[in-house]
Amino acid sequence: MPRASRSRGLAASAALLVVLALPLVQHTVTPPTAQANGGTLRLANVPMGAYLVSVFTDPTPVRPDSLDVSVLIVSGSSGEVIEGLDVRVRTRHLEGVRPEEERPATREAADDPRYYAAKFGLGAEGEWEIQVSVRGTEGSGEAAFQLRARDRGLLGSPLVLILLALLPLMLVAAWIARQSGEVPPGEVPPGDARGRGPR
Repeated sequence: MPRASRSRGLAASAALLVVLALPLVQHTVTPPTAQANGGTLRLANVPMGAYLVSVFTDPTPVRPDSLDVSVLIVSGSSGEVIEGLDVRVRTRHLEGVRPEEERPATREAADDPRYYAAKFGLGAEGEWEIQVSVRGTEGSGEAAFQLRARDRGLLGSPLVLILLALLPLMLVAAWIARQSGEVPPGEVPPGDARGRGPR
């Protein structure tokens, strides 16, 4: 294969790999927007008085440094979103590593105005119990669920993920550089005295 054609083929292959890797790098550098006021469904349509309560958490998996608890409350009869309720969220580490903490869930803390939300920094890995209580003119109630919080680990580091995403590109670039420096069989390197004809 002519050297120019081979170089063009290698360059095209490298460009294709760059295009394929860009979405992964972008996803790593700017992770998806948190689905809070959404996220992972923990409780679905739990009756509390005349209300039906659904609870979501974000992110998934749960991290010790950041937890968003979102609560969607609708009327059990009409399905309409209910406002003006007293909603509270309590976190409790099941091994007692951290003290219990209770915060009000408010619409102001939510990204989506249909939800009530409370944000926590749990502060420790392990098993947690999350309790949600609701009080309003048409009844009250509470419900709880458990989740596990854990650190990201090495593969959760954005820098490590970027390096892993770029590793194939670096290997291809090194291979292209090596190939471009090699002389195909039968071709005389430039300046090689043996390839010069009689003067």
